[in-house]
Amino acid sequence: MPDPNNNPGSRWWKIDFHTHTPASNDYKQRAITPEEWLQHARNAQLDGVVITDHNTGGWIDQLKVVNDRMNHKEGTQPLTLFPGVEITVADSASRVHLLAVFDPSCDSQKITAVLGACGITDNFGDSEATSTTTGFAETVKKIKEAGGVAIPAHIDGNKGLLEHKRTGGMTNEVSKSLTQIYAAEFCQENAFSEADPSLKKAIDRLAKVGGSDAHQPEEIGKHYSWLKMSKLMIEGVRLALSDHQFCVKKQEENPNTLPEIYLKQLSISRMVHCGAIPPNFACTVPLHPHFNAVIGGRGSGKSTLVESIRIVTRREDELGGTLAGNLKKFNCKHNGKEGVMRDDTALFLEIQRRSNLFRLLWRFSGKGAVVEEYKGDKWQQVEQGDLKERFPLRIYSQKQIFDLASNPRGLLEIIDSAPETDRKEWGSRWEITKNRFLELRLQQRKLEKQLTRESTVRAQLGDLDNDIRDYEEKGHGAILQRYQKLSQQKNSLPGTAQFEQLSKNLQKLAAEAALSDFPSHLFSPEDATLPELLSIHDEAAQGMQKVAEELQNLATTVEQLQQQRTSKITASQWSHSVEAGESAYRNLVQEYAAKGHASSLADYGKWVQQRHSLNQELARMEGLRTELNSVQQELIERQRQFENLRHELAEKRRAFLAQVIGSNPYVRMELVPFGDVSNVEENYRSILELGEQFVSSVYSQEEKKGILAPLVEWETKRTPIAELPNLIDRIKTDTRDIAEGKASGNHGAFTNRLTGYLKDEAVKDVKAANFDQLDLWWPEDLLRVKYNKDPNHLEKFEPLEKGSPGQKAAAILAFLLSHGTEPMVIDQPEDDLDNALVYDLIVRQLRANKLRRQLIIITHNPNIVVNGDAELVHVMAYKNGQTQVSHQGGLEEEKTRTEICTIMEGGREAFKKRYERLTLENDHVV
Repeated sequence: MPDPNNNPGSRWWKIDFHTHTPASNDYKQRAITPEEWLQHARNAQLDGVVITDHNTGGWIDQLKVVNDRMNHKEGTQPLTLFPGVEITVADSASRVHLLAVFDPSCDSQKITAVLGACGITDNFGDSEATSTTTGFAETVKKIKEAGGVAIPAHIDGNKGLLEHKRTGGMTNEVSKSLTQIYAAEFCQENAFSEADPSLKKAIDRLAKVGGSDAHQPEEIGKHYSWLKMSKLMIEGVRLALSDHQFCVKKQEENPNTLPEIYLKQLSISRMVHCGAIPPNFACTVPLHPHFNAVIGGRGSGKSTLVESIRIVTRREDELGGTLAGNLKKFNCKHNGKEGVMRDDTALFLEIQRRSNLFRLLWRFSGKGAVVEEYKGDKWQQVEQGDLKERFPLRIYSQKQIFDLASNPRGLLEIIDSAPETDRKEWGSRWEITKNRFLELRLQQRKLEKQLTRESTVRAQLGDLDNDIRDYEEKGHGAILQRYQKLSQQKNSLPGTAQFEQLSKNLQKLAAEAALSDFPSHLFSPEDATLPELLSIHDEAAQGMQKVAEELQNLATTVEQLQQQRTSKITASQWSHSVEAGESAYRNLVQEYAAKGHASSLADYGKWVQQRHSLNQELARMEGLRTELNSVQQELIERQRQFENLRHELAEKRRAFLAQVIGSNPYVRMELVPFGDVSNVEENYRSILELGEQFVSSVYSQEEKKGILAPLVEWETKRTPIAELPNLIDRIKTDTRDIAEGKASGNHGAFTNRLTGYLKDEAVKDVKAANFDQLDLWWPEDLLRVKYNKDPNHLEKFEPLEKGSPGQKAAAILAFLLSHGTEPMVIDQPEDDLDNALVYDLIVRQLRANKLRRQLIIITHNPNIVVNGDAELVHVMAYKNGQTQVSHQGGLEEEKTRTEICTIMEGGREAFKKRYERLTLENDHVV
């Protein structure tokens, strides 16, 4: 598994803020060695430990020497030591303990100097025999002046600053002391839950740090805090404690987590203006698994990163209009005016997906592998597959966001791509049902065509019956009557068609009795639920296989019944009677021929044969009629399946919106099934091949009339949403009635066009398929989007189309940032937003979003970077004709903060807003 700690930028560090060594007089195992002490800290899985002996730094130097040696030993967990001291402060009438924490680069001399400045010059290591000559506030000031951080020890316990203040009110002395600090060590986090409101408010602003106050090695790491920073240094500690809401955690579980998939590193090689510097010929950008902020001046190449990611992940087709044109100009061979590519330009994007590391490759030449996986310490080519499905990623420019606000249909595509909706799987079921429906319609027409002769056959049979009856009444004896009766019996017996049809239907059911393939692509191989679910699926599949075998056996049984029946009838007494009757009839024919009456008897025989043939044809038509009824019943069922599938899709979309949007204070979305009529006329004309003709019959926008008018105008006429399916069915029914000449009223040329489709034998079969497609047509669902002018008042939602560009962008961003776990790249999302929207919307949602997914934000707004709490800031610069990453780092690094304040207008104000307490005291933070 990938190590969540092995990434550039900020991460969470486990720190014990309060530990003692044998340098403290009250330490319980004074014979312990530095190696043993340090090993106990490592055993506690600590990243950092603060050495805070009583009024001394006596063990700091030797611990640092030994720790440095252990850190360089292969296989040893790195450990950072923060020099510190627990100072006994003489404060008014009591003594309180105060922790002073300094940078890892400091040594014992720093501790001695601070103690001396506070009046402690002897009795080092003793918490009782000495104390400061400075009060609490002055001691805190001395610590800060020395570059340290002051933290009251066990503030609510013995020798704590607030030991006796749990139930009392806020005094001037307490208020003065609390305003000097921004963190404290608490024995009980809720110790002041019942305190005076003003005291409780002052305490709530403090970071609550964990310290074990370890006086024996086994206690090291018993209590600790997680602090967020990029490097273990005092500046990072100071900033984290000042922003404890987001940068300090007291919990057992490790908060360093990784999303299931994230972009690990982008490399651009031999592009005209990027990655062309020898000897490496590559611009490599390591990425953080959570929030990456990309900043830089105009022309620094920020968007080069975005377009490179878009190209290497093969997402060029997601752009349209001018954006597609701009990308095309970017992604072409350099000609002096446009294009940044050369023949040897290459892009490499490493993607971590769970425990597997992949690399996507793109070369301008089009040669070489597309996907590689890191196996056995080397890259190996693997199957490409569907890149978008294997490596989900979302990339949005400011223009794309605006387009989504202007055309919410694009939002449906995003909703449909979510696993909860899974439009792809739904679409495969829709296509299967659609194809079967079209097959049935074609079969229906063929059967109906074959049955058009039925009335003619019945009329011919009636005429023959009359002729034969007249002939027989003239008297030809019992032989003729018996022959006729036996012939009727023979022709009227059920034929083999019923058996054959039943066998055919059973074989068809057997072929369909198979369970769909298990959707393995939606599950991780490491998913613990997969084996159980796969076992359930396999068991059901085996059961379906048995059903199929039993149906096939039934079909075989039907065939055997047919054969047995035929054999038994052939051997029956009745069959012998038929043979005897037919033999007698043949003898009669010979007799009549000898007497010279062959013509009359020949006509009679011909009539009987014709009647026999017509009866056989009618029997065959009965089989066709049975088959047609079966086809028509299945067509009804398939149409019901279409309706159910559309309702299922709408319900999935609604459920997704309810889950994702919920009570979002910025945006609301309502789904109206079949409500999007923007393309209704275009689709209708396309299906029926009407071109732009028949305006008054199809839809006249000026006159608000035509067959489509009730549906197109449903919102204007305030038609109930529940009525929309009926309007759609009426359009289909009325259109077919016009084509079949059943409609009332005169539609003129429109009627002639549609009736011609079904009357012209040359095109009838082809045009009839148009009406099949019409029966399969339903308008898309309508997504109504509303935005909120004031997130503090949820009753003020307005239709999105009424909003300003900034309000529209805010609503769409609220939706985009509210769901999903795949990486998201956003290029300058703040362009249309004022600063209030940036802070209220983007900053808040970025902080929540980056906990579950990777974000890469290209921005020139410092609030997004600073108050959005970017884990890694990438500073882009254009130097010597090349786009380069001039700096990467976390926000607590001075170089990073300097770059932000230099490049981004309002950078200093953004830092002040986030670190207000610190900047009031310590302006050098920004």
